[in-house]
Amino acid sequence: MKHRILFMTSITMYAGGEVWMVRLMEALCRRGHAIHLVCRPDAGIRPYAELAGAEVFPMRIRGDLDPRTILRIRSIIRNACIDTIITNMDKELRIAGIAAKCAGGRIVINRKGVDRPLKNKWRYRFTYNVLTSVIVANSEATRRTILRSAPWLDTGRIHVIYNGIDIDRFRLDRTLDLRKSLGLKKNVLLAGFVGRLNCQKGIDTLLCAFDLVAKENAAIQLLIAGRGDLQEQVEIFIREHHLSSRVHLLGFRDDIPNIMRTIDFLVLPSLWEGFGIVLIEAMAAGKPCITTDISSMPEIVEENGSGFIVPPEDPESLAEAMRRLSQDPVLAARMGSRGREIVAERFEHSRMVDAYERLFDSLHST
Repeated sequence: MKHRILFMTSITMYAGGEVWMVRLMEALCRRGHAIHLVCRPDAGIRPYAELAGAEVFPMRIRGDLDPRTILRIRSIIRNACIDTIITNMDKELRIAGIAAKCAGGRIVINRKGVDRPLKNKWRYRFTYNVLTSVIVANSEATRRTILRSAPWLDTGRIHVIYNGIDIDRFRLDRTLDLRKSLGLKKNVLLAGFVGRLNCQKGIDTLLCAFDLVAKENAAIQLLIAGRGDLQEQVEIFIREHHLSSRVHLLGFRDDIPNIMRTIDFLVLPSLWEGFGIVLIEAMAAGKPCITTDISSMPEIVEENGSGFIVPPEDPESLAEAMRRLSQDPVLAARMGSRGREIVAERFEHSRMVDAYERLFDSLHST
């Protein structure tokens, strides 16, 4: 069954949730579904969505109950014959949910990409019990958090669909030799971090742990791909700890497969997470991962299988895990191989798209 699907996001930055949205839109377009997107005119997702094949409706998205925004979206739903609406955030869920009701009723799916509880307030009860058809959680951990915080929700309306990636993109040869461009020797050991430079990602813990390891191992260096509000603090730490020749700040990069194939292992010491898709990207490239014991991370990284799981905000434990991978290439290779297997078994992109298509069909058959 082919569907006419409207995605909606009010976020201007192009981050994990928006990357997920674009990849799903692109896959659904290839499978013959009609895909549409409502976003702000300056949204980072806009050019990527257009390249993915979506019809984009840029508009100013005002308050949750702004009648002009609701009426415009109702008009889009009717004119484009939309049958399914997918949102990421609470704000657009309320707007799109009301617009869907005004248009005569449509399937409204709220995808929860961050492991956060719902608030026990009438506004949330109305939004999720009246405006929402189903909730899709990106992990079992996210589902458990939702149910603990909202016992008033029907458990049967929450579905778990893991994020997925195109494994082949991480198996191809590198198109750019990052080591050469950075002036690094081939035998330099590269730890990698990919993500926003903010408190959530535990960037301060990463730098402290790397400083400990770098003092003992002259061969290890660190690649950091991303930008964020802690950029200046990161640069100050690097200068004050004399790590300028050991830590390489790459800024925002869209060649993530190339980075994953270049590094020797990935480090993601987050304090909280949505899903941590960079973990499965590294695993798909055959690289072991070190992450923290929070949210869905233990569902992704197999402790002592595809990597190590350490407590959050614990530089010493993180440094010890980095030492083990640095000193034991056989262990690192075994973990990298296991990571590839896990991604193929659970996180391949077509599995995710299949699951969404089955959900669409089941919702429209009832």
